[in-house]
Amino acid sequence: MQLNNLVAVGLSKSQAEAYILLIEFGEVKPGSAAKRLDVTRTNAYKIYDRLVEFGLASKTEENKIFVYRPTNPLSLATLAANHRAESVIREEAVSSVIHELLDKFYEHTDKPTVDIFTGRTEVANAYRKQIGLKEDICFIHTNADIPAMNFETMHELRVQPARNSNKRQAIMKRPPPGQENLASHQRSNLDITFREQDDYEAPVEWSVTDSSLLIILYANGPHAIFIQDKVVASAFKQIFNLLKRKQ
Repeated sequence: MQLNNLVAVGLSKSQAEAYILLIEFGEVKPGSAAKRLDVTRTNAYKIYDRLVEFGLASKTEENKIFVYRPTNPLSLATLAANHRAESVIREEAVSSVIHELLDKFYEHTDKPTVDIFTGRTEVANAYRKQIGLKEDICFIHTNADIPAMNFETMHELRVQPARNSNKRQAIMKRPPPGQENLASHQRSNLDITFREQDDYEAPVEWSVTDSSLLIILYANGPHAIFIQDKVVASAFKQIFNLLKRKQ
């Protein structure tokens, strides 16, 4: 049984180890389990009581000693579903307060927040950080994104704003005749202004929201610079609109 998989479901490392022990032996008593898990007897009780709360174990008293037995492992699916629900609730809670918190933050500071990201995984996180602001996105697209990041990663990042009900505007290369997927663009809340190939060839993408500017460099990368500042964002959005009108 893979410990990491149980941790991914939502168990802590100690809970996962205790659960594996429970499954392997069919039942455990905290005294003997404590030695195998290298924890105190008190902590062994706490761990197994937590598994009972998760619905992964049952607890009975026999001859004044508590005995724990595993329940149907399908309870893991319920645990994973509960964690997903909790995650959604936390994300919605953050979304409901993030803009108010940002407004308060900018009232007391005029210093931009600048973060640097390096490598495919980190750059993907930079995209997600901007998407997490839950603001409409305007971006100048570069064809260097998919070769550096792969199609699956970029597809997930491109469609996520629409799942947050955010709109996107893009300035991007005009596709060959007959290859425009307008239906897909509509589903993903994407409004495109097409440019000619020679208009922009740099391996750099520019992505702006009301409060942030994300610059992704693909030449020797990928690398990203994420600036959170309303003045910088507003200035670049004006540049974006000027470029859009000239196309």
